[in-house]
Amino acid sequence: MTTALNELRTDALREIGNIGLGGAVTALSDLTGVLFTLEAPQVMQVDTSSLSSMCCVSPESLVVGTVSRVNGDWPGEGAFLFPWQSACVLWQILVQMSPGGLEELNELYQSVINEVSNIMLGNYLQAISQMTGFTLHMEPPAFAADMAMAVLSSILVEALYGQRELLAIETAFRTPEHEFRGYFLYLPETGNLEKLFGVLGI
Repeated sequence: MTTALNELRTDALREIGNIGLGGAVTALSDLTGVLFTLEAPQVMQVDTSSLSSMCCVSPESLVVGTVSRVNGDWPGEGAFLFPWQSACVLWQILVQMSPGGLEELNELYQSVINEVSNIMLGNYLQAISQMTGFTLHMEPPAFAADMAMAVLSSILVEALYGQRELLAIETAFRTPEHEFRGYFLYLPETGNLEKLFGVLGI
């Protein structure tokens, strides 16, 4: 069963997005030397059955990013993923070239995605901790690159076969010349967001 969203809950999810972005903007600019502006245009809860279509054109679309097991007061699985075309824009900005396909993903390209995805994932988890008081410990993230459904299945292998939902934050990245998007995903072990909302009193 999907957790019902009311205005207070929607506002709480949006605030998590805003807090996460605040730390990420500074960290990204310090790391890359590029002035990024970030926006979280859509913060939502998503049923796992519709997840792949949310963050890409189709389940066969390519995505890249990092995934991590999260332990602590609200354990689960976290990820930050870029649709392939967005990743190519990011590579062009930071290393002035991009791979022609998965077979060309060398250590340089993986390193760029790892650094940016880890910053985003870490800052969004920190935002959840700040809002709730939860202690969350992120295990070392793993690089992921494949068709969307393959990556999501590896992250959410149990969830995709059950009625579970997750927190999803779509993030718009902007520079003076470019715009691209990424997605923070968090699937709690509890299968829904009720523990989060319960701690927040909503």
